[in-house]
Amino acid sequence: MPRSIATPAEKHSLPARQARSKATRERLLAAAEKVFAEKGYDGAKLADIAEEAGVSVGAVYFRFKDKDALFLAIAETFTGEARARLSDLVLEGKAHATADIVRNFVLRTASNMRTHRGLFRAIIERGFDHEGVMTIMFTFRDEIARALEAVLAERGGKKSELGDAVRVATQMIYGFLLLGILNPRAPTQQNARAAVAGLADAVAAYLSTVVPA
Repeated sequence: MPRSIATPAEKHSLPARQARSKATRERLLAAAEKVFAEKGYDGAKLADIAEEAGVSVGAVYFRFKDKDALFLAIAETFTGEARARLSDLVLEGKAHATADIVRNFVLRTASNMRTHRGLFRAIIERGFDHEGVMTIMFTFRDEIARALEAVLAERGGKKSELGDAVRVATQMIYGFLLLGILNPRAPTQQNARAAVAGLADAVAAYLSTVVPA
C-alpha cells in the first residue's frame, strides 16, 4: 500500500503524547496563577494547584521540581507571551496623538497585569527573593521602557530628559498597579476602571513635559 502523506496540520502538530503533556503543563500554569491570586504564594499548596488543574500531585512533580520552579515557569511564559505582543503594548497607534499612545500603553499594561494577577501577587510575596524570576521580569521591564522611549523619541521627545522621564513614568505605572494587587483594600484598586483611566491621564500629562503633544 502507498504510504499516506501527512497533511500540513499533521506536519506541524505535536505527537499525541507531547500535545497532551503540553496541554497539561499549560493547565498547571493557569491553575497556579489562579491559586496564587486567591491564596498568595505562601498559602498556595501544590495539592491545591493540582486540584485546580484536574491532575494528580504526582503530575505536578513530574513537570516541576517544586513551587519555585512552577513560579519561574509562569514568569517565563508571561514574559514570552508579552514580548510577542510588545508592539501592541507600546507601538500600536503610532499615528495617534502622543497622549493617546501613552494612555494606550497604561491601559494595556493594566489589563495584562489584571489577567496575570496571580503572578504579580506571587512576585510581591516571593519574587523579590527569587533571583531567576526577578532577572526575567526586570529584563522585560527594561525592554518595555526602551521601546516606549524609542517611540517617544521619534515624536520629538527631548533625548536629554526622556530616559529619566520614562523610568519615572513606568515606576508610577507599576507601583500603582502592584499596590492594587498587594492590597485589596487600596482606595484605587488595579481593576477599578476609573482609577486606571486616571493613572493613564496622569502619566500622559507627566510625559507631555518632555514630548510634544
